[in-house]
Amino acid sequence: MKISALVIVALALCTAAQAQQGDAVPVDLANEPHHKVLFENSQVRVFRLVLQPGETTLPHRHKSFYAYLSLRPVTIANEVRGRPPVVVTVEGGELHTSKGGFTLAERNKSSEPADLLVIESLKSDGAGFSTPIGGFRFHDAAFGELFDSPAMRGYSMTIAAGGRIERHDENYDRLLIAVSDLKLRDDFAGPPFSEFQMRAGDVKWFPRGVSHATANTGTSPAIFITLEFE
Repeated sequence: MKISALVIVALALCTAAQAQQGDAVPVDLANEPHHKVLFENSQVRVFRLVLQPGETTLPHRHKSFYAYLSLRPVTIANEVRGRPPVVVTVEGGELHTSKGGFTLAERNKSSEPADLLVIESLKSDGAGFSTPIGGFRFHDAAFGELFDSPAMRGYSMTIAAGGRIERHDENYDRLLIAVSDLKLRDDFAGPPFSEFQMRAGDVKWFPRGVSHATANTGTSPAIFITLEFE
């Protein structure tokens, strides 16, 4: 009787442990301990995700469209219960997007720490953008369109030292993500100029409605990604 009772207790404990692992209730990104909030407003949430080799996040829900940017080369396994893991290798500075609407856990399959930014649009849909992406003139710089969705779109920009973007109007709110360390100067139509520095992985929010020119006042190329919000 004592042995049977011990076996029953052991089986119950094993079953409970399996249930906790397999049927874990997904958490919001803000409550997932590996995701740290960098910025949040009514349009977007930005998280920094750091995972050590072999480390896994809790199951969490991506409710809507989001983008993610890796700050270093990494291999991530996206684990959805009941399906084989989807393994993705991302280069440093590479941005990907997903439509969301699912629950997953992420596992670092690399031998080095993973360091990513996760940018979640808080608008599930939108009317779309009425002007083309970019649309400005630039010198000693390179522009690349990354994606265009109804509520959020993005482009990459590299400005050589001394390069510039000519004056243009910003019709949408913007989130600037530094891919490299950078030092930029904004010259406005009315107020004095504004100069700012960012480290790789920093983010900065700019409201719509300004007219400005941007120059790289640093000594090395400034590499960044701009996300616009409808």
